[in-house]
Amino acid sequence: MAVISGSNMYDILRKSFSILNPQLMHHSERTAYILYKMLQTEGHMSSKEMADYVIIAVLHDIGTCKLEYIHQWAQFEKDDVWPHSIFGFLFLKYLSPLEDKAEIVLYHHLDYNKHYLIKSQYIKIAEYLFMADKIDVTMSMPGTLEPDYLQKYRNIKYSAEALNLFLKANTRYNILEKLKKEDYLKELDELIASVSFSEDYKRKFLQMLIYIIDFRSQYTVIHTLATTIFAQELGDLMKLSGQDKYNMYYGALLHDIGKIAIPLSILESTGRLSDKEMDIMKKHVEITDHVLKGIVDDDIREIAIRHHEKLDGSGYFRGLKGDELTRPQRIVAVADIISALYGKRSYKEAFAPDKIKAIIQADADNNKICPAVVEIAVKNMESIIQNFEKKKEAVLGTYMQIKQQENDIYEQFKGL
Repeated sequence: MAVISGSNMYDILRKSFSILNPQLMHHSERTAYILYKMLQTEGHMSSKEMADYVIIAVLHDIGTCKLEYIHQWAQFEKDDVWPHSIFGFLFLKYLSPLEDKAEIVLYHHLDYNKHYLIKSQYIKIAEYLFMADKIDVTMSMPGTLEPDYLQKYRNIKYSAEALNLFLKANTRYNILEKLKKEDYLKELDELIASVSFSEDYKRKFLQMLIYIIDFRSQYTVIHTLATTIFAQELGDLMKLSGQDKYNMYYGALLHDIGKIAIPLSILESTGRLSDKEMDIMKKHVEITDHVLKGIVDDDIREIAIRHHEKLDGSGYFRGLKGDELTRPQRIVAVADIISALYGKRSYKEAFAPDKIKAIIQADADNNKICPAVVEIAVKNMESIIQNFEKKKEAVLGTYMQIKQQENDIYEQFKGL
């Protein structure tokens, strides 16, 4: 049975974030490498523990993916560091498989001389991450990594213990030289590949990546969740095999990952898209193909990238027809349409079930989407939507909880 590995999971993160903000991904992996070598030098952790902390380090600036921050991440070293730290903490706490370690991200800009104000079992790792972050950011500044500069902030920004650990790690592993030569990614890849991640971990991790995309807009918060649930419901009703159901789940989950590169102005357009804007929107399928190609099994990738194909060949981006589209691909195509119609958008209100049934039936009658899938969907629309509604409330509740707690925590931390 083809499965998504831990390396696949990480490679999807790398490729999608490199599209969203290449500089940010570059900085994040360099910071993660420094932290990894510090932990390796300390010598107290298993590969799994170090892999978790490396992933936390790669995600330490995930809060910058929030709309108003994404193109300003480098400015955080000079300005208010708390908004992105707080959002990143809450995002990882509620929407990732690393919820128990999310505090590391919250405290990754806290100076050592303020640690006495905080009670956290992860404050030491947060300090190491703080140091790794600062070292990478300052590497481009002449003279800033000279011994006198590092000693200047000893027991102020970081402890003598953290500084000595970094210096020891650099001597042992030649960290700075490898960073200068861009010769470090292989070691990160080898660490991730050496660890066995559970199916639940991988599922939550990939869901987290999708939420980064969907949470960019209030109108897409639950789109991928809805598409995935509708596809699963239809797959069960159509008695798909175990492998087909597995492939379809991940294909549906990843079907819109390419939207990470689509401007929010287009995603939230209140009117009909111009031809130029529509061409940009359609690019999300090709971008999804680029992200997934060579990483996940082709059956999963093709389910993801064929959700806009039509039986008569009028879809995109390949213009495939009839028998070229498998049953799981046809199911996800219908599920995506139901999700779009049922969800509220900037340009429309949510459609009622009867209207959705009429629209997809017309598409089936016109040889656009699969009649067999539509027949099942129309017959079971109310129960499919009811099952989705039960799961939707939890996600929307989390979304609102993050927004509320973000403001509350900021009031507590803004003076530190």
